[in-house]
Amino acid sequence: MNYAQLLTGPADTDATPIHPLTHHEILSLVQPFTRRGYQVDLAATDRIARRLMFKPVMHDEAGQGGIDATELLQLDSSRPGQHVLIRNLTLANGLAATLETQGDDIDRLLQRIQTVLPQQQFRTVEGTVIALSYRLTASKTPQVGDATVQRVLLRGEAEVAGFRVVLRGAQVRGYPAEIDITPRTQGVPLPEDLLAVIGWAWSPLRKSKAGFTGKVQVRGQEPERSPRVEAALERTVAHLARTLTRPPAAYYETLRGARWKVTFRRAIPALFFGGLIAGAASLTLIDVPQDSIFNLLLMGAPPLLMFGAFGMRETPSLEIPPLPRRWKATWLPEPEAAPSQMEAQTT
Repeated sequence: MNYAQLLTGPADTDATPIHPLTHHEILSLVQPFTRRGYQVDLAATDRIARRLMFKPVMHDEAGQGGIDATELLQLDSSRPGQHVLIRNLTLANGLAATLETQGDDIDRLLQRIQTVLPQQQFRTVEGTVIALSYRLTASKTPQVGDATVQRVLLRGEAEVAGFRVVLRGAQVRGYPAEIDITPRTQGVPLPEDLLAVIGWAWSPLRKSKAGFTGKVQVRGQEPERSPRVEAALERTVAHLARTLTRPPAAYYETLRGARWKVTFRRAIPALFFGGLIAGAASLTLIDVPQDSIFNLLLMGAPPLLMFGAFGMRETPSLEIPPLPRRWKATWLPEPEAAPSQMEAQTT
């Protein structure tokens, strides 16, 4: 294999032409679903893209330990011998959670999806519902030899006091999960240390096009990583539910110490490099022998420091963090004006 093939992949990969779904193929694909009571929706099915859609199934089980949600199944057979089955669950308030898995056996994929109950994808924290989206993967255990199903968290979403909070799980090992906070009303300000006060794993907020974005570092690998990310999401939602439903003055008073700790933490990279510069300047006042081991260490320290800094996945930002002053702006929704006041303003 030459260099071009390494970049583009083998020439015979997915070379088999994909034709639109025929009527006989649809009949063979829907058999496992028909046996379990699902009905194909031919009007919503995309035959050219080889995507089967099924009619919605209503879950009315809130009083029986379940949830009230609308279930939609989607089967994607665009690749030869491979199928992707996706279950979409939508609550009445629009909050949605997905569950996806892929493989070559449709019957086994459907069994894998049905092992996760709909209520397992929704949790309530501080009165706020969190929707969890997963990917189901099969892995063989060397002790038993059978395939076990693992749930990998892809996304978590919640609506907190007029803000849409979305966590996207990291798909690459060692990288943090990203948290997007989008206000329902554009232009609503939030303090930079809103998430960082939770703990060292949470980063300060940065402004984005839609709102704000932050990160949370969760160590480990699957299957232990996803439960840790879920726990971090629950802590985040609980903190936001307690904070964004109260005036900003309460945030300043109750978390004053935590905000000062965040300020010091953000200043550590600048203090570190400032100390290196001060130390290098002070060496000019000391006479170091040329044949000393200390001189050799000084000559090799700069490239080692550069290698360590650029080798980090998350390069620390050199900044002078602002002091945790009292937050004057408000994130609470403005009260609607009374009809009498509106009429007085118009007259």
